Amino acid sequence: MTAVGARPGSMALAARGWAAAATVALPIVSLAPRPERPGTGVDPVDALAAELHDRAVGGFVDGLQVAALLEAQGVTDRDARVGYGYADVFALAGAVHRRLSGREEPPARRRARRRGWRELLHGGLYLLPSVLFPAVITAAPRPPVVAIVAAGLLGWVWSGGLTWLAHQHVNAGDESAAGRLLARGSVLGVAAAGALGAAITAVSGDPIAAVLVPAVTVYQLAATILLFFRDEAWLVTLMAPAVVAGGGFVLAGDWPPVAAIVPAVVSIAVTFGVALSRALQVPGAAGAGASGSGRLRTVMRGRWGTFALVVLSTALLATLVLLPQAPLLAHHFDVLLATVPLVVSMGFVEWRARRFGERARELLHDPWAPAGFRWRLWWRLALDLGACALVAGAGAAVVLAALGGAGRLTPAVAAMAAASVLLAGAVLLVFVLAAHGGYLRLCVALAAALLAHTAFLGSVALLLGLLVAALLPSLGRVRQYR
Repeated sequence: MTAVGARPGSMALAARGWAAAATVALPIVSLAPRPERPGTGVDPVDALAAELHDRAVGGFVDGLQVAALLEAQGVTDRDARVGYGYADVFALAGAVHRRLSGREEPPARRRARRRGWRELLHGGLYLLPSVLFPAVITAAPRPPVVAIVAAGLLGWVWSGGLTWLAHQHVNAGDESAAGRLLARGSVLGVAAAGALGAAITAVSGDPIAAVLVPAVTVYQLAATILLFFRDEAWLVTLMAPAVVAGGGFVLAGDWPPVAAIVPAVVSIAVTFGVALSRALQVPGAAGAGASGSGRLRTVMRGRWGTFALVVLSTALLATLVLLPQAPLLAHHFDVLLATVPLVVSMGFVEWRARRFGERARELLHDPWAPAGFRWRLWWRLALDLGACALVAGAGAAVVLAALGGAGRLTPAVAAMAAASVLLAGAVLLVFVLAAHGGYLRLCVALAAALLAHTAFLGSVALLLGLLVAALLPSLGRVRQYR
């Protein structure tokens, strides 16, 4: 759900590192200075792939070689967007390499429909770690507020940055390298979570933190890998025992906490092992010889500044969402229940954010003037905002009705529910702005909302307005969607 970053520099130096591998000679002098656009009715990417196939000697090892050749021809990120409809040269090179290697994907419409259903399930999957919390809180001498918030922040930021890095490898046509990066980065993330949990235990004297922080982080990173490779079914299946144990603990009322904690920890550990295996078994191009660190440096050349902004914006958003909930973890679970519909609706928000970008590109083929394009785009964004708020609001209404029937509805619960509805729309705008590469504007908006020091509802309302203002310079630009 991250946009491709800034354009990398020339890849001529990186190409030298492939010389020892089974590479293809890059016949730059035999190619035209820049690929010519085909006529109407011809897929430009197919035409480019055919041109490279006819003129190149041998086969390309991976998408990085195709990117090196395209850059040597003078193809820029703007050419990739305007001429071929891809975000940058790496994304275009990946598409060309897939065509040249015969690894075509399923038809777009069927693939998009399956992807939409998977995205709708993501909200419920994000909620799964919470099955561990009732038993942990019961077993702890005092509510492990710091441990829960720290685990949420670390897992959210680490998985967000890792996913963005992995997508850069995929855009370069090397899904195997993306899998290795996810596996290695996840192991490092678990080590960091273990150290953080131990530090919290040392400071607070609460031994629960030493288990809770790594366990929650392990789940988040396992889910990150399985969702990245579209293995949602595995995630649901492997976590089913934890869900059953956690639900049984809540419903039974007299189970010892260990009866829920042990199955949950085992399920999380098995899920993480399966996720690592899945990431490491992604087939790679034969003869790809660059080391993991060397390939990362090549892919990320010129993009580290964007990566820093990605991590910062993720940390700011996580802080904005999680910190207001920290005081509620100890004694105000009724208020926290009002945030559950927000988490569940995140899958719907992801789906609408992706569809917004796709429909914006579809609008480019309509015979509308630029002013008409901008107006229609804002109108579609407003509809998607309303849809996200409606879905989150419907869930909030159910929670409020249940709490009202139990006589536990308070103004604080109603305020949290309203903030959750607004936050669903704000997250949609975060995704859209990130897709435009507006990470700096995103960081400014999030920081301003955090520094406002208002109530949570006020901060979210302010963030919503700031994000709309941040989108003003870029939403109507045609080049954002080519």
